[in-house]
Amino acid sequence: MLKRVAPCFGVIAAVTLCLSLIDTAPAQDLENHTAALAHVGLNPSSCGKVLGVESGTVNVHLNGARDRFKVIVSVSNALPNTTYVVDIRCVTAIGSLTSNSQGAGAVEFELPLSALPANDFFIDISVPNGGNGAGNYGDTFIAGPFNLS
Repeated sequence: MLKRVAPCFGVIAAVTLCLSLIDTAPAQDLENHTAALAHVGLNPSSCGKVLGVESGTVNVHLNGARDRFKVIVSVSNALPNTTYVVDIRCVTAIGSLTSNSQGAGAVEFELPLSALPANDFFIDISVPNGGNGAGNYGDTFIAGPFNLS
């Protein structure tokens, strides 16, 4: 006698099978780290942790099997319609993010593992030529520390 199976079981089984086939990298090659993106005002000279008001998130995802890592930045309460430089803090710029008319924005970067700092690092967004902050950067948000080494 055939037993009737609920249709959603087939969908769940198919999705589970598909997901298991998509990601075949060993677990140790995958890491995700999330930190609050804190608004700190004008760019501070410190390369370390600076206290501020939480205004977004940064997710850093390592995929060693693919020799890549991603940085995903999401900000709120930024200056409206403003372009921010996105940095691995005190190391190098990795791109830019432009906020919308409400001061929100998001951006994702995929980078080679060779760009990954060997020690703890922070991600920041800052307005270039924006005022009296360190390096002539203005409004700044900082997240971290991250360590994927």
